[in-house]
Amino acid sequence: MYKNIIRKKVLDLRHNLKKEEKKRLDRIIYESVIENDLYINANKIFIYVSYNNEVDTIDIIKNSIDNNKSVYVPKINIEDKTMKSVEIHSLNELSVNKYGILEPNIVDKNNTEEKFDIIIMPGIAFDSDGNRIGYGGGYYDKYISNLNYDVVKVALAYNFQMVNYIKAEEHDIKVNYIFTDKEMIYIENTI
Repeated sequence: MYKNIIRKKVLDLRHNLKKEEKKRLDRIIYESVIENDLYINANKIFIYVSYNNEVDTIDIIKNSIDNNKSVYVPKINIEDKTMKSVEIHSLNELSVNKYGILEPNIVDKNNTEEKFDIIIMPGIAFDSDGNRIGYGGGYYDKYISNLNYDVVKVALAYNFQMVNYIKAEEHDIKVNYIFTDKEMIYIENTI
């Protein structure tokens, strides 16, 4: 119940964000990410494709492809609640699924054996300890917990998505860095 209250509050704020203000905040976050050594030094990036007023990732994906980084995006299987990573070389390899979300056209390609340098994760709310509230499906928590290596986990958020405290459950995966329109937060002891 607690997470649902935060979800609703933050989603309402995100939904009411004016188009021009969203563009401005997205640009600030984009520049902060691409100018950061964490991103600059990353060769293999797993990144969500933004949807429904999330912090925009399309320009980060374009920049990554233009800079010859290996870019992987999620492909969700709703039936068995799993997520795969699929490498893309162009935004043209994405199409809108039945839920209105851009995802890879390829169905059977799974790159879970790849070792990502960073995973850029979506979320609805975050706290300064690296806890996150997602959409409730647990896709990223399950996916990351099945990796056999440690990976740097990054979140992108508007500053209003930061909350004082999120009660984490045992299976919840923390993020290591949060890029907002106000600051970049490093969470100690999470790597």
